[in-house]
Amino acid sequence: MNTHLLLLCAVFLVSMISTTRSRGHGDDLYSNCGNVFNCGNIRGVGYPFWGGNRSSSCGHPALELACQDNAASIMISNVKYKVLGVYPVTEVLQIAREDFSSGICSPDFTNTTLDPALFTIVNGYINSTFIYGCPNLPTPNVPGQFSCTISGIANKIGYVVPGAVGPGSCFESVVFPISPQLGNQSASLEKIVQQGFEVRLRVDSAACTGCADSKGVCGYDISKNTTACYCADGSSGSPTCALSAAGGPQGQPGSKG
Repeated sequence: MNTHLLLLCAVFLVSMISTTRSRGHGDDLYSNCGNVFNCGNIRGVGYPFWGGNRSSSCGHPALELACQDNAASIMISNVKYKVLGVYPVTEVLQIAREDFSSGICSPDFTNTTLDPALFTIVNGYINSTFIYGCPNLPTPNVPGQFSCTISGIANKIGYVVPGAVGPGSCFESVVFPISPQLGNQSASLEKIVQQGFEVRLRVDSAACTGCADSKGVCGYDISKNTTACYCADGSSGSPTCALSAAGGPQGQPGSKG
């Protein structure tokens, strides 16, 4: 066998091994991303989320869900949030800050920051500032007054103002969206913050719908920063699957918690 023929055989074998590995990986992703995330009352969540029994290739890298003690959570810009609801039809995620889960007096003093390329705040929620450790109130009848004991801080007076502002002469402040129920005297501040707020995901839902309609499973291609479509035959390079790849789990965007 001459050198040229040996070289051709070697190239063919390498190509076959590469194709087999690629298809095997695609098969794994088709099966793995067909799983859904379940935790407590958050059920059946799929793309664009990942976490639990869904690998990182199954969703956007910033949308990892975690589950501890039957409670779902997500980290957004280094702040931990409880996941209260996932609504795939409207592409809405309801979240509440973990540090406010036991009340308003133990915040991490980190403002809520959302990536505008991935999230938009649902209409009806407004950015508000919780101001802590004040020597006095700016006006006697300021709405949203509260009292908190903070270690090492003598002043206990606090209040809430609309918009994003700094602490001024007070100790510290935290900005995050809340419901305008603040004007309703029957709604406590604790209840308002524990109800959290809603954000709408900015994802390519049309691409996932096309993939799911072709019996594929949606995932995320981090190298291209775009929706991926995993098919039953192990392929993943096209936005939809060929008819011969039909069958198996559906690439649903997710489901209500």
